[in-house]
Amino acid sequence: MNIPIAMLHHVAEQPHPSLQRWSISHHKFLEFLNRIEEKGLQTTTFEEMITLKLSSKDLQHKIIITFDDCAAELFEFAIPELLKRKMKAVFYMPSNHIDGQNIWDIEEYAMASVKLMDIGQLKHLLSLGMEIGSHGEKHIKLNKVDEAAAYLDIANSKKTLEDLLNHKVYSFAYPYGKIPAKHQQMLTKAGYHFGLAIYTPFESKYALRRFAINESDDQKIIDMKLGKRYRLMRLIYDPILLLKKNLKSK
Repeated sequence: MNIPIAMLHHVAEQPHPSLQRWSISHHKFLEFLNRIEEKGLQTTTFEEMITLKLSSKDLQHKIIITFDDCAAELFEFAIPELLKRKMKAVFYMPSNHIDGQNIWDIEEYAMASVKLMDIGQLKHLLSLGMEIGSHGEKHIKLNKVDEAAAYLDIANSKKTLEDLLNHKVYSFAYPYGKIPAKHQQMLTKAGYHFGLAIYTPFESKYALRRFAINESDDQKIIDMKLGKRYRLMRLIYDPILLLKKNLKSK
């Protein structure tokens, strides 16, 4: 599926130092949205792709913007700016942490606490034409647990979100970008249409590559990430990067 998929977490001015790696400023977010408009791209969602039966031709000038974790602060600036431009995005919520905090970051990495969206805010996003996807049940590294535990986390999160929102969940974003073995079978069995990774040696609709927008990205880098050439480059870059990481971990 040849479409750019952006991954964001926090959009905030002067974030806590522990969150800086996962944050971009208001100015950088606006620069990103401006480049999308100037390049003639239109936002879409995975739900829209299924319900409107969008073809490869329909997707030629589309982009998908995703936000992991569903920080409540996104309602302060990022979401209003999307709405001003009539843009859509996909928001990935870890279902056990609705109206909670990023406990996984706090416990494992001693990061600052972040308030996450409550059910009312998630429903409001749906009413605005946004998509709510699953980010797992507990936000765990699914490649570090056994197959049964991984499947339960994937399946339970979908059921919980669908029951609470009374709305179908179409896509899943792997927490930490960690893809479990047999991920395609798991997502298919649970009823998902798409799975989102970050880096992956082999891309499929159940392991789609995403790119991050960083505070250090200038206009040239943003344009590159939005372009087709960058996605082609990832075909070579991702396998090499993952191989190097695996060798270092041994």
